[in-house]
Amino acid sequence: MEKFNELQARINMYGFLSRLLIEEIDAETLRKIKNNEEILDLFPNTKQWDLFWEKDEKKLIEEDLNVDFTTVFLLNVYPYESVFIHDEGHINPTVTNPTLIFYREHGYSIDLNKTRALSPDHIAVEMEFMMNLIQEELDSLKKENENEAKRLRNIQKRFLEEHLGSWGPVYLMAARDMAETPFYYDVCQLALDFILSDYEYLAEEMEVV
Repeated sequence: MEKFNELQARINMYGFLSRLLIEEIDAETLRKIKNNEEILDLFPNTKQWDLFWEKDEKKLIEEDLNVDFTTVFLLNVYPYESVFIHDEGHINPTVTNPTLIFYREHGYSIDLNKTRALSPDHIAVEMEFMMNLIQEELDSLKKENENEAKRLRNIQKRFLEEHLGSWGPVYLMAARDMAETPFYYDVCQLALDFILSDYEYLAEEMEVV
């Protein structure tokens, strides 16, 4: 049961971070953060930000949070692996994209028309891929299929080594340092810390097995 809870917590975190990084925040998500002390503790600078508590919710979103999201993620620090990894600095939405090839090799497909992403190597899409792998691992363990669970853990570790973990932390540090609101500073720091800690978790898990 403890293992199930660990995996579910990882699924939840990847899903939460993916949502925060794929598009501007909405009122419902903002309220969930404000009204849940455990979640709020993940945003230490935001907790101390007076505007977060005092400003009208709609105005906070439109005048501060959405502006910061646009400035950081849409105009300045593009959240795509192909931009960060390759010297050309171009988004690569084609079938030659290494991240897309990795997805396909492991049975994962994505319809970009249903997301705000321009390419399959958007950081939020990569987090969603991790979330799906962990869900499959959890399902395998519930069926007592340890071999399949181990195979899925290995894929997760490889994906972090070859993709999300190889560029995500550097990207998130750059985005964090450009953020003008405590909220998006905290989002970037939380994502950075989680990717690094999740890789350590997987490395330890693979050693134990």
